Amino acid sequence: MTIPDEVAGSVESDTYDAECEISDQKGPSKWLVPETTTDGMILVDWYSDDDPANPQNWPRWAKIMTYIQINFYTFVVYMSSAAFTPAEVAFQAEYGVSSSVGSLGMALVLLGYGIGPLLFGPLSDKPSIGRNPPYVISFAIFLIVSVLAAVVNNVPGFLFLRFAQGFFGSPCLATGPASFADITNLVNLPSGLWIWGHVADRLVCRALLFASGSLLSCPPHFADFYNDSRPNIHQIFLPETFGPTILYQRARRLRTLTGNEAFRSSSDVNHTGLSQETLYDFLVIPWKINAFDPAILFTTLYTALVYAIFYSFFEAVPLVYQGVYAMSLLQTGAIFLTAIVAVLFTTPFYLAITHYTISRPVKAGKMPSPEQRLIPGLLGSLVVPAGMFLFAWTSSTAFHWIVPTIGFLLFMIGMPTLLQSMFAYMSVSYGRYAGSLFAMNDFARSVLAFASILWSTPLYVNLGIDKGASLIGALTVVCVFGIFGLYWFGATLRKRSRFAEYETD
Repeated sequence: MTIPDEVAGSVESDTYDAECEISDQKGPSKWLVPETTTDGMILVDWYSDDDPANPQNWPRWAKIMTYIQINFYTFVVYMSSAAFTPAEVAFQAEYGVSSSVGSLGMALVLLGYGIGPLLFGPLSDKPSIGRNPPYVISFAIFLIVSVLAAVVNNVPGFLFLRFAQGFFGSPCLATGPASFADITNLVNLPSGLWIWGHVADRLVCRALLFASGSLLSCPPHFADFYNDSRPNIHQIFLPETFGPTILYQRARRLRTLTGNEAFRSSSDVNHTGLSQETLYDFLVIPWKINAFDPAILFTTLYTALVYAIFYSFFEAVPLVYQGVYAMSLLQTGAIFLTAIVAVLFTTPFYLAITHYTISRPVKAGKMPSPEQRLIPGLLGSLVVPAGMFLFAWTSSTAFHWIVPTIGFLLFMIGMPTLLQSMFAYMSVSYGRYAGSLFAMNDFARSVLAFASILWSTPLYVNLGIDKGASLIGALTVVCVFGIFGLYWFGATLRKRSRFAEYETD
């Protein structure tokens, strides 16, 4: 492997040798000659087409460890939303508060989930910051807040800390998919997002605190990473995955080694520092995309609606199975195991569809359009209202309890299929703003879910399960036409978009 003359003259060869050792072991590779601007800047990019610093070229073990870390992070944070649910009745009795105040114990966590990413998501898209600092700093605070929530003994303090748990635990929920997109090629991205979407579970607060402590004890080693571009055993917990940030740090490192201020990354040229203007762009652009891009606005509203319906089941299920079918608390809780059955049933079909519509064409050298990633969601959009109406119309003593449970199962089959399909669509079509868009989407989902916890019980009590669930189900019917329209006309919408980056058809 030969180092280009214009680079070799300015950079110490041992730096390049260290960073390209893996590539040498793999055999010859094509060097990418750095571009020099008219004002003399040398734009630092990947050294070769198989540069080991490029997250897409990381060895499989490094990617797997990154997947595990982000999934575990997400798993721990998601536990905080529902860990309070089993104790909600006892909380109301001990402090003498109403059920509406008690429901805030979970609802405020969801609100924090939505507001936090509006700050942390755009910051993670800033090359001078990257994915990891928002992860590490916010999670350290999340751990402290979780400890305080376990010992506080007054209602206002507890509810504030519950909101803080959601706020500081939110970065992984908004940026997790973007981190996966950083290290995953287009063939495997649907599978990576699918796995990430199913790491949530419910455990008690002690398990939450134990898991939080074990996760924080394995922070990323920034110094090791920036002195050596290869993932190694010292920074598998958690290496920076954002390519522009890696190049930003590489350019800074080269300037330090050579004393040549001409070395700059593209992010240095386009975005200098945390100026008011660049922060404005990163914080405002997600709102602008939703305002001016109908495709993104639809995905935001649709995913928010489906997410809110899911959380409304936390209120509907007890009313049906304890109220109508006189089940015990334990039996009612077992109904939620339907979600596990749904995942086991859906996963092979989802992976099979994405294999034939995405993976095979990519391996054959054909780049499928982003709309191809919506195909599983087309099927899911039909299953969601079917499950809602079945649940609504059969939740009575005239039907065996298994019948509405099948409706719940259908909904749980359709919901993650829809969400993951649209997440994949956004990450491919709007990669430049992936972190910010996921943050905005998470904000909309969490705020509507927060509201659904508060209005679900009055809705079902006043209208009944049949009419209440049918009303919500009717909204999902309207969305069926929207997702099919997005699939058919998405390419045309992308051509008109000021923000889509994927090459249009």
